[in-house]
Order: sequence, then C-alpha cells, then structure tokens
Amino acid sequence: MTMTIVALLLLAAQAAPAQRPQAGPTAEYVIGAQDVLNVTVFGEPDASRAGVTVDDDGTIDCPYIGRVKAAGQTTRALEVDLKQRLSKGLFVNPSVSVEIVKYRSKTVTVQGMVRAPGEFKLEGNVSIMSVLAQAGSMTPDAGSYVVITRYGSPPGAAAGTEAAAQQIRVPRRDLESGRAQAITLQDRDTIFVPKAETVFVLGYVRQTGPIVYEDGLTVERALSLAGGATERAATSRITIERIVDGKLQRIRVRLTDPVLPNDTIKVPQRIL
Repeated sequence: MTMTIVALLLLAAQAAPAQRPQAGPTAEYVIGAQDVLNVTVFGEPDASRAGVTVDDDGTIDCPYIGRVKAAGQTTRALEVDLKQRLSKGLFVNPSVSVEIVKYRSKTVTVQGMVRAPGEFKLEGNVSIMSVLAQAGSMTPDAGSYVVITRYGSPPGAAAGTEAAAQQIRVPRRDLESGRAQAITLQDRDTIFVPKAETVFVLGYVRQTGPIVYEDGLTVERALSLAGGATERAATSRITIERIVDGKLQRIRVRLTDPVLPNDTIKVPQRIL
C-alpha cells in the first residue's frame, strides 16, 4: 500500500509542468545600455547567450533572430518578445528566461535640504528612499514634499529620443509612511528637497508663530499644529491675511478651508 502511494506521487511529480521561479525585483527593472544579460532558451543552448551586453543603441545580438531591441523593456517584456520571435518557424513554444547579471550604474543627484547633497552612482532598482538615506536624510527644515526631475527618454522610446523634463512631486508624508518605497529612480534623475514653507498663526492659540506648511493644510490642522485654540478663541471668526497679486487680502475662513504657504491666520478673541 505504501509503495503504491509513493509510486503515484512520483508519477504525479513527473507529469506536473516545471514551475519557473517567481519574478524577483528585476522583473520590473527597465533594461538600458551597458546592462549585462543572460538570455536562456531552455533546452536550446545554441539559441541562448550568456553575458551579453546591451549595446549603446539599446540592442543585443541573439542567435537565429539577429539584433533585438532590449533597452526600454523590462526583463519580462523582453522574454515575451524573444519568445514570439523564436516561435516564428524556429521553435515550438520556446521557454525563454532573461536575467540581468550586471546593472549599468546610474547617476542620481540630490540637492536641497539634505545632510549630504551630491551625486550618487547606484545600480539596479533604486528607490527614492534609499537615495535620500545615502544623502544623509532630510534636515529638520526640509519642506513637505520632494521633487524628482527626470531628463531621460521615456521607457520604450527609440534610441536617442530625448523627452522634455518631467517633474514628479512626492509628498513628505508618503516618504515617512513608506508609500514612496515603490518609486524607482532613473539615470540622471535629480531629487530636490526644498526648504520648508511656513504659515503664521497669531491670536488666541496656545503657541503663536510660524508652523511648517504641509500639503493639504487646513485652518483646523494649522490650529492643531499651533497647540490648539484657547478657551477664549472665536473659531467662527478666523481670518487669513494673504498676498494676492502683490496686494494684501483679508479673508474670512472656516475651519475646513485650505491654507496656502505664507498665509497669516488670525484667531480673534471670543466676545464675552
């Protein structure tokens, strides 16, 4: 009885299709010039290539099919592309694997309110979190967001195609919560950490003076950052002084209204 069960298990294992390992972080990495790849066509060593470098024009030379565009594709997309090309009268349903064995270095610049600004040479999938950590992290007077300026060509663009500079704004709260971990950087990206903008809170609050502006700041949140309104505050008659087109405006606001950088919030005394 026991031998029969063992035999059945062995037969099932032999009949089951081979499972490929799950894609790792390189599956979403965008291949570029000077990356070094292993291209494996399982069971077909003559169609495979080990240690092939992506040329400056973004292509690699593959047996049977010639030059293939690799730059601008993820490893998974390149696997699909090679499989389709090899299936055209050459092989029946080939299984293709593309592995990055050496990453090209990327130069990323960090400027602004960090402890160690400068250029950093990095390899592979590089997150904004890891680069800021290498720059010594943000200083206490850093603002409420970080701007990534990207000068490179978009993924999939033809070699030599240069896109207009793109700016990506990342809220500081996303950095602190870890949500920004998924943001990966490209070669020549510049990260700028601006100095904190401020809002002044005056009148009947527990701590008057400047507070650091943050995205989505409301009057209620500003009062909370100032320690809260006192018992004598008239929170229904709060005003904001704001410079608009060079002119001072006084605006009656509610607690849910948004606040802008450089606003002055005035909390009057409650009429007794």
